[in-house]
Amino acid sequence: MKIFFSRKKLILCTFLLLVTLGASTRSFAQNETPSVKNQIENLISQNSDANQPASQPSLPVEMAILAGLALLPFAIMLLTSYLKMVIVLSLMRNAIGVQNSPPNQALTGIALIMAIYVMYPTGVAMYNASEQFITEAAPEKLFSQNTALYLMGILDRAKGPMKLFLEKNSSAKHIQLFYRLAEKSITGTSGANLKPTDFIIIVPAFITSQLKTAFEIGVLIYLPFFVIDLVTSNILLAMGMMMLSPLTIALPLKLLLIVMVDGWTLVIDGIVKTFR
Repeated sequence: MKIFFSRKKLILCTFLLLVTLGASTRSFAQNETPSVKNQIENLISQNSDANQPASQPSLPVEMAILAGLALLPFAIMLLTSYLKMVIVLSLMRNAIGVQNSPPNQALTGIALIMAIYVMYPTGVAMYNASEQFITEAAPEKLFSQNTALYLMGILDRAKGPMKLFLEKNSSAKHIQLFYRLAEKSITGTSGANLKPTDFIIIVPAFITSQLKTAFEIGVLIYLPFFVIDLVTSNILLAMGMMMLSPLTIALPLKLLLIVMVDGWTLVIDGIVKTFR
């Protein structure tokens, strides 16, 4: 029974995290103002047919849901630990010299599983922050006129832990950079109310910070394999075996090194420890 509830909570946390990430791009347009909820209410009321059954969703609701589902893969890739994971693992595969082992599908799956592992505490915090609203305000049917408002309510309550994760894993230098750029490009009331902790600032700062850290780790991964390639090439050249490809000798040595130090586990452990 405990295992069943644990799995149920894990599924709910994962679903909540994916829904929140899929709709997080709304912050770029609204800059965290409460007027979006009113706009959705007005849009629904204007486009709803008086003779339409209450259980049937209106066109704006369907468009909002489809747009959120379309943006969901991009949000998963860019606003979680997946970005750093897949870049570092790809760089390690290229450094070893085996282009198709592990294959792209396996590499993507490994990065996705590890991203879920890293994001699990954030997902639990998001679920706990919105658990009461999820249970009390759930619409009778999934696709109805209240679905968009229901999702917006979940986002308003669950965005805190997600913002904290993005902010903690973003470089302060990058946050200040995008804050200065936003001050120059955003004018009016939105520019005056702009803060470094707004989603429009920390989201690009998080992405660039993850890219920077991923390539820093990639440099450290490449160094030992570069030394193996260099030493192998020089030895073959000194022995006069210029017709023999250095990769033929270097690849088994690289694989031996990976096996001896448990390289994949070591790299994944290092990536996970970079998240706060």
